[in-house]
Amino acid sequence: MSVKSVIVIGAGAAGLAAAERLTGAGCAVTVLEASDRAGGRIRHLEGFADFPIELGAEEVHGLENCLVPLVESAGVELIRHETLHDYIRYDGKLISLESARAGEDLREAFEFVDTVSRFEGPAWTVEQCIVARHLPGHAWHYLDSRLGVEHGTTLDRLGMRGFAGYERNWQLREENYTVREPYVRLLDPLLDKVRDRIRYGATVARIEWGGPLAVVRLAGGEDLRADAVIFTGSVAVLRDAPPEFSPALPAEKREAITSIGMDGGMKIILKFDRRFWPEDMYFLHSDTFWPQFWTPGKGRKGKAHILTAFVSGTRADFLRQLEVDLVEFALGELDRIFGGRVASEHFEEAYVADWTTEPFVRGLYSFPLAHTEPRHREALAAALGGKLFFAGEATDLDGHSGTVHGAIESGRRAAGEVLAPS
Repeated sequence: MSVKSVIVIGAGAAGLAAAERLTGAGCAVTVLEASDRAGGRIRHLEGFADFPIELGAEEVHGLENCLVPLVESAGVELIRHETLHDYIRYDGKLISLESARAGEDLREAFEFVDTVSRFEGPAWTVEQCIVARHLPGHAWHYLDSRLGVEHGTTLDRLGMRGFAGYERNWQLREENYTVREPYVRLLDPLLDKVRDRIRYGATVARIEWGGPLAVVRLAGGEDLRADAVIFTGSVAVLRDAPPEFSPALPAEKREAITSIGMDGGMKIILKFDRRFWPEDMYFLHSDTFWPQFWTPGKGRKGKAHILTAFVSGTRADFLRQLEVDLVEFALGELDRIFGGRVASEHFEEAYVADWTTEPFVRGLYSFPLAHTEPRHREALAAALGGKLFFAGEATDLDGHSGTVHGAIESGRRAAGEVLAPS
């Protein structure tokens, strides 16, 4: 084996997966994590309720991916959720999606989702496509939540062709699972193998990849050398606050970074002194400005009454520009949905997780813009000079971008590239 030492930048799912594989192959691995914790965009809130509340990733999409062995190894329990058991606000009333699907408006929305993988039209956004198809208003607000928010953006940003390219895998969201324990425990089988190799608070300022050894300079001025470097930072970090690269990244890599979307967004965790929503509700697709709410305690043994509010893309940007109190705004939306001031009057406390303001993340997860093509993800994932390699969910090439299992697979793929004979 020619590669003996590797620096992995980032201790999220991709970085831990890469480090675990490299360590198992006998490499000397150093993982540099800018924050004070491992897990990346997986994080939970303890003590707010009598069960853990996820602030980042919280779903396992289907049972045919690399997370399932980790679930078994970590000894955690999955909770199954059915999409058709969700609710939608429809003509001022809350009805189940299963019932709504029988109506003409929602039937068209479901048909749109079911056929999106066959789209072969121009480089449109999803919004342009549903305008061209004259889909009715009720379909719009459901699709905004079901497609826009689910992809961490809004319909005016989500590219139809890129979305269609991996919608077959995205349909696994119809078989959703949450984790009874904190989601980060799924990473324990990886973390346990590399825990003593992680340096926290290690912000990377410069990566030199053109010489016989790669050199990583930390913000404090310390230089680290290795045979190879794997960068696992988000596409938003690469776009908005990258380390200095020497030599500079090639044009096709820079084009890829700006051609793959990653928007800001936030979760607001709201606690109430009683439940005022349907007992069987998991997701609620709303026709208010705030498009999506869900009950993180569903299927758990906790008694706390919690709703998670989620907003992303241009809607999240708009709220920041308004400089409104986000908690009061979300409560106002719930008052409108459920009537009177029921949410405001029974509100106890809130927690805001704004991933846009996280300096080492800067957003939610990647999605295709109207002009995103498969070659852009290929260019983003491509290694440089046999020294610099790239991983992270945005570099996934198999239709699993925007997921934890896509991030893990990308880390393993990058580690395999490092280990491959030159």
